[in-house]
Amino acid sequence: MELTLQAASDFHVHLRDDERTAVAIRATRAGGTNRVLAMPNTSPPLLTGADCQRYLDFLRAQGADFEILPTVKIVEGSEPDRFREAAKQGVVAAKQYPSGVTTNSQDGVTSIRQLFPVYEALQAEDMVLSIHGERPAAFVLDAEAEFLDDLVLIHRNFPKLRIVLEHVSTEAAVTCVRSLGPQVVATITDHHLELTLQDVVGSRIQPHHFCMPVAKRPSDRRALVQAVTQRDAKFFSGTDSAPHLRSDKESACGCAGIFNAPTHMQFLATRFAQWGILDHLEAFTSGLGSQFYNRPPVEEKICLRREAWMVPEEWDGIVPFMAGKSLDFKLSWC
Repeated sequence: MELTLQAASDFHVHLRDDERTAVAIRATRAGGTNRVLAMPNTSPPLLTGADCQRYLDFLRAQGADFEILPTVKIVEGSEPDRFREAAKQGVVAAKQYPSGVTTNSQDGVTSIRQLFPVYEALQAEDMVLSIHGERPAAFVLDAEAEFLDDLVLIHRNFPKLRIVLEHVSTEAAVTCVRSLGPQVVATITDHHLELTLQDVVGSRIQPHHFCMPVAKRPSDRRALVQAVTQRDAKFFSGTDSAPHLRSDKESACGCAGIFNAPTHMQFLATRFAQWGILDHLEAFTSGLGSQFYNRPPVEEKICLRREAWMVPEEWDGIVPFMAGKSLDFKLSWC
């Protein structure tokens, strides 16, 4: 059995800005992706359109030969004009992080209402607001659910603003996104479709399953899987692929992030086949997100052949998602 599909459009990926970048770029292609929404929480962060252009130049120099959609970071005190200018320079989205919750988020947001002028500018420019939706300082299993009132507040005050609640991980988030208007959608990662908290801190600690937001309860994972298997157009793929060196994961204070770029389409093809929805794979991984971001279909094609593939234990010094496990599909570029 062989499938020919549009290459994936990954609407949430971390390409880094250091020695991991070349690895992340190679992994992007290995996992069947040819369009990415690149996150701005680099160090220093991407705050302006000019920052994004410099970052794009850096990524090209590192060998990136796929389409890269740039984003800018929203920080405390961000001026609305910064986003108006970024939109003119081709930036498609602005990313909002809660303060101190994830990698390089120490300059993140603490007050939603203070950002109303920014949201107004984004709405006027038809830029997408991309949100890491967790409440700062909340208990880790409740942080996403506690943020949802803020999501509703933003949407009610800016109903034409396109909003993506990133990497949803709870049944509550799925229910909330479904209850709001068509301008509010969500991404789902590969790993949140697979893992629960038991896989992170069950009988032993598995640092390569640690991410933010953390994997939650079986009921939460079930809600995510149901959103996908029911073909709900409000939910599409964003891997949140976040490479960290093995030494930075297997440490006393390990970094949050799962490196799923190199296994992306092989993993999803395996699960979609098991769930009986292989005919939805292209829409979930390319079509729905591209439509929301007003992008044309990806022209490049990938071939997925049903053949056992053992995921390597390590990928250029980084442990990939599903390391050491067998998937049911191999990938090649058509």
